[in-house]
Amino acid sequence: MNTKHIAVIVFCLLFIGCSSVSLGGYYWGKYSYTYHDLLKEPSSNTRAAHEETLRDIIEKSKEKDLRVPPGVHAELAYLLSFRDANEEALGHFEIERKLYPESQRFLERLLSTQTNKRDVK
Repeated sequence: MNTKHIAVIVFCLLFIGCSSVSLGGYYWGKYSYTYHDLLKEPSSNTRAAHEETLRDIIEKSKEKDLRVPPGVHAELAYLLSFRDANEEALGHFEIERKLYPESQRFLERLLSTQTNKRDVK
């Protein structure tokens, strides 16, 4: 192989490696970074940053004409429930259910958990 071929291969690998769209065709943005921060140091700031990332994923997925990754709407709804934005949270749960009907049981369990937490308060 000559150096031109090697340069083209390296460029292609760099281009693919720097893409924020996964091989499955989903846009993930900064998800792994903000999720890690939220797990490492849970606070209102890290929760807000992760919420912003989830909203960015939804927006950019629409712009790029990609499907929103599974669980993103449900996770956003879960975070919204911490702020008592229940109407918006229910909307995102419903969107998740429509996009991924196989998640119905999980979402029902998650919704019942959230309802129980509100009843205890």
